[in-house]
Amino acid sequence: MKKRLSVAVASLFVAISLCLAQQEPPGEVTVGGELILRIRFSAGGMTPQQRADAITVRLITILQDPNIQPSDVVVKPIAGGEAAIYVKEHLLVTVDKRHAEVHKTTPLKLGEIWAKHLRKVLPQVNVKPMR
Repeated sequence: MKKRLSVAVASLFVAISLCLAQQEPPGEVTVGGELILRIRFSAGGMTPQQRADAITVRLITILQDPNIQPSDVVVKPIAGGEAAIYVKEHLLVTVDKRHAEVHKTTPLKLGEIWAKHLRKVLPQVNVKPMR
């Protein structure tokens, strides 16, 4: 019995170690040196860095609007119990269940936390046209 338990514990340890070793580094979305978001998990066939890069491309488009206001950043529930953050009706990021679980919350509540940060940061990093 003890031998079986030892084998089971060892197997569990190896499985956990393999999972941790396979975890990819987070992807970071930055603008002007300001950290906007950190993406920790793969989704939709993309690595965390690929997801961060896609968000950065969306963000570049969004920031072309010189009149971004904090109220333009909104969180909406989407299919599957996840949430999405939009800026002036442009999708910026999907808040998935894995990210929410890490923060011990729901995707909608985590979306609100991220949106609060975005409401503060986006108007600051947005380039205003010269007059």
